[in-house]
Amino acid sequence: MWAFYEVWNFPKFIKNKILTLKISNMETVEDTIIASVLGRTNLTDDEIHIIVRIFKYYDTDSDGHLTRDEATLMMNELGYVGAYWQVKRIPMEDFLLACGKQKKEMLEEREENEANALHSFRILDIPNTGTVNQYKLKTFLNDIDFEDLEDETIERLSELISSGDGTEFSGDDLYCYIVNNLVSERSERSF
Repeated sequence: MWAFYEVWNFPKFIKNKILTLKISNMETVEDTIIASVLGRTNLTDDEIHIIVRIFKYYDTDSDGHLTRDEATLMMNELGYVGAYWQVKRIPMEDFLLACGKQKKEMLEEREENEANALHSFRILDIPNTGTVNQYKLKTFLNDIDFEDLEDETIERLSELISSGDGTEFSGDDLYCYIVNNLVSERSERSF
């Protein structure tokens, strides 16, 4: 408090320089955190700046930390589910690093899903025509002992996977179907 009082007793031109210095030091701390995170995660500069803005919104007391509940809520709103914080107060840098870790895990999971969908599609798409119809799907399902499924069920499954009006689907259609159903399954499990 004394230092604050002392600053205001200086002449105006000195006060302005001190205030400018303090403001630029505050920006430097935030910029330092951003630069540190930028080099240690795969978050882009734009993503980091957006997260920082949202972080500041949630940081109601402007101390550069979020409570455990605020951080969990913000992570969920950013689309990162399942984040757990062991500490009660989370500094901005730790929060940004956690977002970067979550993004990395999501990208790795997406790559794995793409590879699995492509592999599955190649198994279904014999003799490699680029599309799968309900007859190819039925043949595959019969080969793996799903012989009890009715033709209408297989046709409906093909329609669900297909992005068009028919029952033929591509590898991209299968990937989208898998990802959409994984996302809904995950969100149902989180509640």
